[in-house]
Amino acid sequence: MQKYGLIKTLKVGEHEIKLAGNAFTFILYKSYFGRDLLNDIIGFAKKNSGAVDLDPKNINLDNLDAFDFDTEFILNLIASLMATAQYPTKPDIGELIMGIPPHFLMDTEVIGQVLEFLSLFVNQKKA
Repeated sequence: MQKYGLIKTLKVGEHEIKLAGNAFTFILYKSYFGRDLLNDIIGFAKKNSGAVDLDPKNINLDNLDAFDFDTEFILNLIASLMATAQYPTKPDIGELIMGIPPHFLMDTEVIGQVLEFLSLFVNQKKA
């Protein structure tokens, strides 16, 4: 099956997670978490407006102390992107979240890739 949207594979050591983002991601996010993804993205961006630039050319996480890290949002986002990549299967949300290696959340390279993916996804939605 041909997938459309943005597709990315996060790799750290032997761990690999496939992400896909498209319009269906918004539906899955709402279905899984009962929240609007766009509102959560805007809230995340506002909290980090000084620390994180969502322009993919400018993402720099050298100073994680300045970053208002919202673990719940990042986990929910990654899980929704993982679920989108597995479409048409709708995996259990608990299994998806448990499948995210804990060290991913503190790895600046992974967080940078997630934010880059998010920024590209948001910029694509604006177009």
